[in-house]
Amino acid sequence: MNLRTRACFTLSRKLMSPPMTRTLDYGNYETWRSESLSRSWAAFPDAAVTGKDVLDFGCGDGPLALLLATTRSPRRIVGVDLSEPSIARAHANLANTILPDGVRADFVLGSKDRLPFEDRSFDTLVAFDCMEHVMSPRAILLDWYRVLRPGGRCLIEWFPFKGPWGPHMEALVPIPWAHVLFGQQAMFRTAAMIYDLPEFVPRHWDLDEHGRKKPNKWRTWSTFEEQAYVNELDVTTFLTLARGAEFRVSRFEQHSFGGSPWRRRLGRGLMSLPVLGEYFVMYVVIELLRPE
Repeated sequence: MNLRTRACFTLSRKLMSPPMTRTLDYGNYETWRSESLSRSWAAFPDAAVTGKDVLDFGCGDGPLALLLATTRSPRRIVGVDLSEPSIARAHANLANTILPDGVRADFVLGSKDRLPFEDRSFDTLVAFDCMEHVMSPRAILLDWYRVLRPGGRCLIEWFPFKGPWGPHMEALVPIPWAHVLFGQQAMFRTAAMIYDLPEFVPRHWDLDEHGRKKPNKWRTWSTFEEQAYVNELDVTTFLTLARGAEFRVSRFEQHSFGGSPWRRRLGRGLMSLPVLGEYFVMYVVIELLRPE
């Protein structure tokens, strides 16, 4: 074990804390997720979906699509995701949902190469908490442009990689900016060791259908590229790719620390730093416009 890995592991073990309830039980997670998405949607105008044809990209089990379908009256909303189990759960959730008159909803299994929709099929595309998992962002942005009608918009909430929790590994490596401080290999080796500790409490995604802890997948990878879960995309590259796909960036907001007023002021100040500012971005709200 090299020095970086030893330091990362020692600090991670010391910082381990009891997991949040939503990470232990899938039902609690679904409740939290729906509430979180409702708060996130407040950043966007209802007019962007009311009476429109809407695509929910990376829909997961469908909470955002069903929230919009039942409360914002789109004409049609379709969720797409790469996970077959997620799409199956989304269909089950849809079957238990009463839609308003005139609102249609559906969920479709997608592919990594191309969205399964005709050109100019949608007025609005929503993408919440999924951009960081798109491993071919340039190709996907081009396909977003293809399936949107002229004047259509992409509404995005995204957690860029350079932020304190960009790697999405805080359950195992609860150290902000661990990817900057220790590097990828140290993080993955630490995650593998933490996962095997008797005091580590598995989250619901670590359990199989029988409630047993799954084998240690963290030993499989040494880099984010191998893992193929987090794309390491930064804000500057995303904006360059979006403009290269012929989108116009009509709204761009960076958000830093939450909490008390002094924490928020500190975050805004740190985000304004040249070069280093993006490391203090927790999430961004972006609207892309396909010009008429």
